[in-house]
Amino acid sequence: MARLIYSAITSLDGYVNDEQGNFDWAEPDAEVHSFVNDVERGLGTYLYGRRMYEVMVAWETLPTPADRPAFLNDYAQIWRAADMIVYSRTLQGVSSTRTRIERDFDPEAVRRLKASAAADLSVSGPELSVKRGLS
Repeated sequence: MARLIYSAITSLDGYVNDEQGNFDWAEPDAEVHSFVNDVERGLGTYLYGRRMYEVMVAWETLPTPADRPAFLNDYAQIWRAADMIVYSRTLQGVSSTRTRIERDFDPEAVRRLKASAAADLSVSGPELSVKRGLS
């Protein structure tokens, strides 16, 4: 059975963004990013809310030039190799491959997916885990 992994870069008091809704303050350095790459290397599916997907979809088309740090190119490959499920009632379409939209979040469907998955799943975004019943 696959694992359902939740991880987030947060402030010490548990926030993922600042008062304006930005989280650029938490951009990981090379060491932290490399650690995240190793954690996410075994993922088969990302479960996203709309806002998290809109942030992460940049990895779909981000160029991977040879002069970019290797850890960034590595993450782009990891991200592109996984499936994505975006839970949103408002998102009209997706701009990445291997991605589908689910209009309603069904914890039981996630449990079935986890039970049948060959690779681990990642849930990203504070609302999916806490407000949707995965905690």
